[in-house]
Amino acid sequence: MILKHEIWFEKVGLNYIPCHWKGFAVMGAVILPTLCATFVGQWALDRFGYGSVDWLAFPTFFIPALVLLLGIAKRYS
Repeated sequence: MILKHEIWFEKVGLNYIPCHWKGFAVMGAVILPTLCATFVGQWALDRFGYGSVDWLAFPTFFIPALVLLLGIAKRYS
């Protein structure tokens, strides 16, 4: 018995585009917490007097989220 998996993302060029509601849900579930963590991280750095390293919060949370989302998109494409 061959099991078929659902297609949540379509590969277009070098990108993955969501084509199923679960693809959009996965993107939202990864992007929303990443943005929240980035904003809270920047706020915390400002609050503790490290305003010069505000840029650090973005790659700290964005890069792992991007790798996770690309892995999920590749699996479900």
